[in-house]
Amino acid sequence: SLRTDASSRFGKEGRWATFWSVGFMWNMRKEKFMQKAKWVTNAQIALSTGTSGNSSIPDYDHLALVGSGANYVGSAGIAPMSQGNEKLGWEQLWTSNVALHFGFFNRINADIEIYYKETTNMLMLVPQSYVNNGFGTRWDNVGAMINTGAEASLSFDVLRIKDFAWNINTNASYNYNEITELYNGLDEYEMSGTSTKLRVGHSVGEFYINRYAGVNPANGDALWLDKDGNITNEFREEDKVYVGKNFNAPWQGGFGTSLMYKGISLSANFSWVADRWMFNNDRFFEESNGLYSGYNQSKRLLYNRWKEPGDIADIPRYGITPKMDSRFLEDASFMRLKNMMLSYDFPAQLLKKSRFISRARVYVQAQNLFTWTKFSGLDPESSSNIYQAQYPMSRQYSCGVEITF
Repeated sequence: SLRTDASSRFGKEGRWATFWSVGFMWNMRKEKFMQKAKWVTNAQIALSTGTSGNSSIPDYDHLALVGSGANYVGSAGIAPMSQGNEKLGWEQLWTSNVALHFGFFNRINADIEIYYKETTNMLMLVPQSYVNNGFGTRWDNVGAMINTGAEASLSFDVLRIKDFAWNINTNASYNYNEITELYNGLDEYEMSGTSTKLRVGHSVGEFYINRYAGVNPANGDALWLDKDGNITNEFREEDKVYVGKNFNAPWQGGFGTSLMYKGISLSANFSWVADRWMFNNDRFFEESNGLYSGYNQSKRLLYNRWKEPGDIADIPRYGITPKMDSRFLEDASFMRLKNMMLSYDFPAQLLKKSRFISRARVYVQAQNLFTWTKFSGLDPESSSNIYQAQYPMSRQYSCGVEITF
């Protein structure tokens, strides 16, 4: 395939881009050497490579615009609203895939896919000095990164006898991310207020933070590790390091099962995420050691705070101001029962008597029933690397009737 696209979000110099892709699939099951292997019901190999584009930036940002509403010493006026960049263009993504599809005994289906993605001309808000034009950032095409990994899924019809069927399915994926280029020749850029840092050779979302080393049993002071790994009671910005923990989970997947007997169906689906970390900002306020005493405080202050010499505690003595360090960095891996449904389909023979109803079904279902996690916040399934009193996924119950005429 070959296509050319244009987007009005980009300037005249980068508005148009051409993308291409090519794919190949070999159905080995139809070859002569596979005819005797009746137990193999599917055997395919697929290869593909191609490019695509991303235009996910605000509208009209490539234009230099002014707008009203500004004032200067009490006088109304106009002021710059966007700085413009006519060279702004498409973010480019080149993806290559190798996929294997197999089926056995007409009951087991397995899919395995390995991919490599290279992103160039990335669309990024690049920081700049306000002195230039009054804007602290600008959209630009800078940097590059790679994503490589694998995805696998398995579906197994355990039982299929007369009116009864039982199926089990599972899937898992792993992704490795690495930044290969930033902007203006820089190899690192700290994301303020996020405890993360972009750096060539590291992944997006990796925490860059001071390492908390516990509490001094003698006097209740907070302790940290300096850049070289030595214990110190002094908190310094220059001692921040990569801690090897990332907000973006490299591992994720799910599994489920379904049972059907005549018109009755029962299904359950689980999802999971592994090796994902999140900064619990709520604890910064709840374990404040008196700094935010007007807020609700955690019961951990009662049994895990230093009170007298010799105490082995995780929370420093009263009056020690908490810091944005790895003490509040928590494992946000989880497994959740996402959906469970019980339904009944009325027999087709019975519905034929109505002469106008072709299908009728009643069901009850529940979502987000149970969650297993070490995370101490309300919900580990957050869209941010910093957890700040976000409203959790709600537990939902519903029932319904579906009728097809």
